[in-house]
Amino acid sequence: MNIAETMKSEWNRRAKHHARYWVATEDFHDDRKFAKSGKNTANALLSRVAPYSNSSWSILNIGCGVGRVLKPLASHFQHLIGIDISGEMIAHSKQWLNELNNVETRETSGVDLHPFRNESFDLVYSFVAFQHMPRPVFARYLEESHRVLKIHGYLAFQIPVGVPLDTAIEDTITMRQYGTHELAEELQRCGFQLIGETHLDTNIQSSNRMEPNCGIYLAKKSGAVIRPKNTCWLQAECGQAFSLLDTRMYVWYAEQCLQAGREKEALRTYEALRQQSPDSLEKWIGTVEVLVERGKLDEAQDTLEKLTVALPTYQALNTLLEIQKPHLKSNIS
Repeated sequence: MNIAETMKSEWNRRAKHHARYWVATEDFHDDRKFAKSGKNTANALLSRVAPYSNSSWSILNIGCGVGRVLKPLASHFQHLIGIDISGEMIAHSKQWLNELNNVETRETSGVDLHPFRNESFDLVYSFVAFQHMPRPVFARYLEESHRVLKIHGYLAFQIPVGVPLDTAIEDTITMRQYGTHELAEELQRCGFQLIGETHLDTNIQSSNRMEPNCGIYLAKKSGAVIRPKNTCWLQAECGQAFSLLDTRMYVWYAEQCLQAGREKEALRTYEALRQQSPDSLEKWIGTVEVLVERGKLDEAQDTLEKLTVALPTYQALNTLLEIQKPHLKSNIS
């Protein structure tokens, strides 16, 4: 698969697991909190563009997810379009936004804005989406945003800025971080000028800063794209990359389910992890621990036997005994 196919497959996998969780990990479980988180983000965006915007604007949201931010923005602008690489996310967005007639959402390739004509939008914005994209994809979106924006249109976006950090192009979830000069040069190359209080030199005191700045930047379309980057990476084959963040987010979700008494949902999540990466020991042991803690020792034994097939060198029975010891002792006493 190429990177576009990989991103689409993996974000559909996450959305099938629990779409809202992968959009807002802290507020996914409660409709009111989820809606409030979207409103808070919308208010931050509105505050940033307030000196320049008006209600007649047409808006494009890159990486809209289920429409968390589009919903509170709908009353402020004439027409809004949200796009996402995940068809699963877009399906959920249709439900979340079903009462709004000035908002539409579409599944796209995840690497361009080809469905849209030149100079179609007054504002393109993206929140907690660019940070997960490989650097070539982000650069392509900057070029494409320039193309679809009207003359003197605006780009509002969030991205971590600090010490430059990157990961394998195949990793579709780990956050990338951009250096001050790196981001400034990339914006300039793509014909954008940072405006308002979003000048990088006022937001970040040093390009060596360890803690990233994750505010919303605002840039204005001010010139032509200089030296468009090649797109040979679009069709290049890429493998699969193990992401520790991906695993941790699944595990954290399972832990939240256990605390809330949703045992079946926790076990379903561990099962999804095992199918995704059967050779990862942590995902097997998580299931076993849940089963043992709930006294389901036969099911724990069965899981460990499956583990010995997936990982033949692993001493499953010894592990089972170690896990069972405190439970057996408490039963005896």
